[in-house]
Amino acid sequence: MTARPTPAPSALRWPAFVWAMLHVPLFLGLFAGPIGQAQRGVADTYRLLLLPAYAIQAASLALFIFLATAPLSLAPRLYRWAMPLLGGLATVFLAADARTFSAVGFHINGFFLRVIVQPDALRETGIPTSEAVLLGAQMLGWVALETAAGAWFLGRFAGRHRTWAWALSLLLLAAVERTYVASLTFFGGPGVFAAGQVLPLQVPVRMSNIWERITGRIALSSPLKGVAGESALKLPPGVPPAEVKFERRPDVVLALLESTRADYLDPEVMPRLWKRAAQGGTVFERHYALSSSTYFTVFGLIFGLQAHKLDAVVGSGRRPELFPAFTANGYTSRFLAASSVDWMGLRDQVFGDVKQSLETDWPAGLSPDQKDEAMLAEARRFVGAAGDQPVFLFLFFVGTHFNYSYPARSAKFAPVWDGAGVLKASAAPGELILARAKNSAYEVDWKLDEFLDWMEKARGKRPMVLVTGDHAEEMREQGHLGHGSALTVQQIHVPMVVLGDGVPVGRRDAATSHADVVPTLFSLLGDRHPPDRYSDGMSMFDAPEDRFVLSSLGWEPRFAAMSKDLKISFYGMDAGLGGVSITDPFDRKLPDAEARFSAAAPRILRVFGRGPPVQATARP
Repeated sequence: MTARPTPAPSALRWPAFVWAMLHVPLFLGLFAGPIGQAQRGVADTYRLLLLPAYAIQAASLALFIFLATAPLSLAPRLYRWAMPLLGGLATVFLAADARTFSAVGFHINGFFLRVIVQPDALRETGIPTSEAVLLGAQMLGWVALETAAGAWFLGRFAGRHRTWAWALSLLLLAAVERTYVASLTFFGGPGVFAAGQVLPLQVPVRMSNIWERITGRIALSSPLKGVAGESALKLPPGVPPAEVKFERRPDVVLALLESTRADYLDPEVMPRLWKRAAQGGTVFERHYALSSSTYFTVFGLIFGLQAHKLDAVVGSGRRPELFPAFTANGYTSRFLAASSVDWMGLRDQVFGDVKQSLETDWPAGLSPDQKDEAMLAEARRFVGAAGDQPVFLFLFFVGTHFNYSYPARSAKFAPVWDGAGVLKASAAPGELILARAKNSAYEVDWKLDEFLDWMEKARGKRPMVLVTGDHAEEMREQGHLGHGSALTVQQIHVPMVVLGDGVPVGRRDAATSHADVVPTLFSLLGDRHPPDRYSDGMSMFDAPEDRFVLSSLGWEPRFAAMSKDLKISFYGMDAGLGGVSITDPFDRKLPDAEARFSAAAPRILRVFGRGPPVQATARP
């Protein structure tokens, strides 16, 4: 019996190319859900025109597998196994990416990888270790199966064909596809651009300038090109903390509720806060987070600056005005976070000046709602020991974070998702996840109310209280699950309640944002400095009815400007990547959208930051 001769290098390339192309329907199947979601945001005229692009994109991903391993064809024995091995690895990566994109609306990228390497990443994102291990085992099984099958296929169908001619033709077709989608984007708007990027690793091509010259038409993104990038370099001059003078010194509680939506603030989900607001406070009905992710929005809230200025602030060495101003006015302060502020540099960049007063470590093994209880126990201890000094207390609740923890007493809404991890949540009905999230909000409302009752009795006076969410949470209403993936109303519209003696009772519908929190606090306490000296915001009580506020994705150049009755969403305007979506604040289409945008454009321009260029020196 003679051994089978080793095939020539060129003989294995053709079956390797075919094997790679057999992945095209598999890749399309993996991304079928995200493609369907993206198509819903595209005008009817362009949906069919986009369909051929997806097949070419999938083919270009498959071509990458072939080209990446082609040099190994000079060693046929190695190539026969290495090529299908890479195919298996690529498939499991794309499967994970498809699941990620379907859940949160963005691909596995640098931001995602930075999150994954953070301490306790799996626990913080709600993925049980057992689930991660099971998924890893399934992926390894697939890679092994595909490697064996592919090695057999390459050996069985070895032969000489015009492989490189086919590969080059496909490569040229991929370049044509990118140009084609870029052209469709010019005519079809940002929905087409987003839909054209559903499959990963698609290089964005820009055709706006060329088509503007050909058609004489101005792309919708053009009026604001560059504005966000320029405003990110402009910061207010700042006010020395010793010059901030509070005429009043009540106790102050700033309560931040993780992942809490504005529509939770009603008599059913958060009845106690609702009642407090009705009896002695103001509800700001159009309040928006500065970003749909904790990292950017907490930065903006504490600094009083737009979220997209984070890099400029960190680079300048600037510190927030809020903490030293309270210290300079005789307050004793404590910063308690049941939700993590150890991720992505928040501890150093935002809380660096108050690390000695920041508590984030709680006993191991606690569920999120139990962490909130431990946090409040520490808050009671601190307040009880404060004596005659006024208290500034920052509380960051985590019970409303995915996967929405609550004890039996708050199991009010049913039926609910069982909370069994983010991977299973990606297939669970959105309404069941929302019901569970409402139960967690009901519990946090209960805990906060009990604490405020206790504090008022212990101190013999009412504190001034500000309650809001760091960002909100989408439950697939617009195709996403969770937050950090888009600027939909479900991800950025958060509650804002201000309580305390002297606070007007009522509801206000002028647009406000987290950039207004610091100016509102300073104003209520009697400081007379103009807010534009230290903030991009203003006192929420001074917000005009026609005002726009800004929210940004943070890690990607996407923005939304909201007024009380209008929302303008910009997609990659600094890079010229798309255009403008014009809706009402709840993301519903408007029949007179273009006219309303034209009328509002000057006011929208003003929302992209104020102040002189940032100085390179750090404030002492």
